[in-house]
Amino acid sequence: MGLHISRIEIRNFRNFRHLVIDDFPAHAVIVGENGVGKSNLLEAIRLVLDPSLPDARRLLREEDIWEDHPGGLSVRAEVTIVVELQGYDTDDDAKGILSAATVDYAPYTARLTYRFAPRTEIATAAGPAVQVTGRPLTAQDYDFVVFAGASETNDVRRIRREVALRVLPALRDAEADLHNWRRSPLRDLLERLPLDPANLQATASAIATAVDQLTKDANVARLEQHLTDRLQAMLGPRLAVEPTLGFASSQPDELIRAVRLFLDAARRRGISDTSLGSANVIYLGLLLEALSQQRRDDQFVATLIAVEEPEAHLHVSLQRHLFGYLLRSGPALILTTHSPHIAAVAPIRSFIVLRATETGTVGASTAALPVTSEEAADLERYIDISRAEVLFASAVILVEGLAELYVLPALAAAAGFDLDAYGTVVASVHGTDFKPYRALLGSHGLNTPHVIITDGDAAPDKRGRREAGLIRGAGLHPDPTQTAALLTQVLQLPEHGTAAYTASRGPLADALQSIGVYVGAQTLETDLCALFGDEIVQAFTELSSNTNASDDVRRGVANEQNPTVDADVRKDMLDRISDVGKGRFAQRLAAHIRAVDLQARIRTAAQITTPDTLLDTPTLHSLGTASYLFLALDDISYKVRGTSLFIDPQDTNNTESRDTDAAGQ
Repeated sequence: MGLHISRIEIRNFRNFRHLVIDDFPAHAVIVGENGVGKSNLLEAIRLVLDPSLPDARRLLREEDIWEDHPGGLSVRAEVTIVVELQGYDTDDDAKGILSAATVDYAPYTARLTYRFAPRTEIATAAGPAVQVTGRPLTAQDYDFVVFAGASETNDVRRIRREVALRVLPALRDAEADLHNWRRSPLRDLLERLPLDPANLQATASAIATAVDQLTKDANVARLEQHLTDRLQAMLGPRLAVEPTLGFASSQPDELIRAVRLFLDAARRRGISDTSLGSANVIYLGLLLEALSQQRRDDQFVATLIAVEEPEAHLHVSLQRHLFGYLLRSGPALILTTHSPHIAAVAPIRSFIVLRATETGTVGASTAALPVTSEEAADLERYIDISRAEVLFASAVILVEGLAELYVLPALAAAAGFDLDAYGTVVASVHGTDFKPYRALLGSHGLNTPHVIITDGDAAPDKRGRREAGLIRGAGLHPDPTQTAALLTQVLQLPEHGTAAYTASRGPLADALQSIGVYVGAQTLETDLCALFGDEIVQAFTELSSNTNASDDVRRGVANEQNPTVDADVRKDMLDRISDVGKGRFAQRLAAHIRAVDLQARIRTAAQITTPDTLLDTPTLHSLGTASYLFLALDDISYKVRGTSLFIDPQDTNNTESRDTDAAGQ
């Protein structure tokens, strides 16, 4: 990859109190909620790199300072934006241009800094900065400097000419820009053409002849005279004008400005005859072609392209095709998007996620995602249109299959927790290999709050293997030493179904819950029987008219509620559910779960008789085989709502803390 942004750091600018993205992808796809600061991130980069940005725009105003800064400009607020560039180790031209900016050589790294601060002559050494007169500072007391490397005396103007940033804002009026000679990228392409002066002169003469022929028409001459008479009456003799009609200038040097872009060979369909989205794409194509020619003519070392929401007004298939082209077009690309269709085809290591916090917007990058190339390819295949929503989520619940996709949102809804309202996504990995997805959402990836819910598969299978869920969870522990210790303890568990087994298994499950991995007892359907037995039977009978099958399910539910479980009866129930389809059954079961008075159900199961007793985390621990599901939702509730699952986040009288819950576990 050629020259590109490799790191950015922003302090006290708009949404950002202190944003650091150490691994800025060469091709960056920036996602985040509305208002989180995606456009402001591009604006910050423009302050450093955009040669077309006038200095007046670099003089910030009060509203440009971080919104929660204590005092703002009046108390010596300082804005700094640091942009680092890499990818020029083998580019001698870039090394020469960036010599003063280079701060490292392995790899070559250039640093450019924008600093907006009070003028040094009025800044005090300690305390609030005030003028000699004692009045608070205003925007007029500030100035800015953009410098290369470590010294503020290193000028960057030549660097900005040679390493230029071009930003295309969202919903631009491409048609107007293309018709405006000064703003159109077509101007650069046409002026670069080595046109034959003799041909230009001949064309101008032909145009003049055609105009003369047109104006010989008596109606045209009459209109010209009417306009002349009216304007002379309006302006008087001192500002005399002589309006003349024509369709192009007859001056050879100005002919090129009359050239227009048409969309068909017959030159009948112009830009105004196409859609807004198509006009934007045409504008972008002209710009890329102009930049390509400038690069071939060595007019600059490199160009960085930033595009805001390229999906605007484009059909979804065109979104994917356009983005694929932009990735292959050469220049380092930065784009912001809300489109899952673009996100679904982006390289997995290209994402930057911005997330709002109480102390300003923070960011995370997948550029250094700790996965193998095979795992990265798997993730890119996984993130299709529907699953791309994990990139935009405030929190994620990772599950094994389709059944959990239906049941988990239903359980949350019955508890009064609207997952959609809090940006929480339930995502199936369609299997049991959670490792690459945990890496994607973890601290070296998107840094998205998440939990994992997986079947326990505790009972021995046909090959005698047991506790697949605990083994799976142990493998997800970030500490290899802890992984080994957990695996040893799993292998030493007493015989399944005994009291000693239950006492020994609980602490292992709790240890995994502390790292956000929630392991069930057996499988989702059997684990739900204790709390939702009636709903399971009802959902099944609505899907099957086979009375024998319904009887097997009834016996299976009763079996799971017994102290000792008959493996054959369990198998019969699960086989019957598989016959109607686990996903279809889960979808019908979810509808029944949503209608349950869940608080009352849990109070009964936990033998709570006092109505005002809080359903806190220790209570959820007592719910038997279904407890892991509620504990996982409780964990997510704390992450996105700041309260326990059954506590209304709007209840200001609730002072319960997670620490209190943890102490009771």
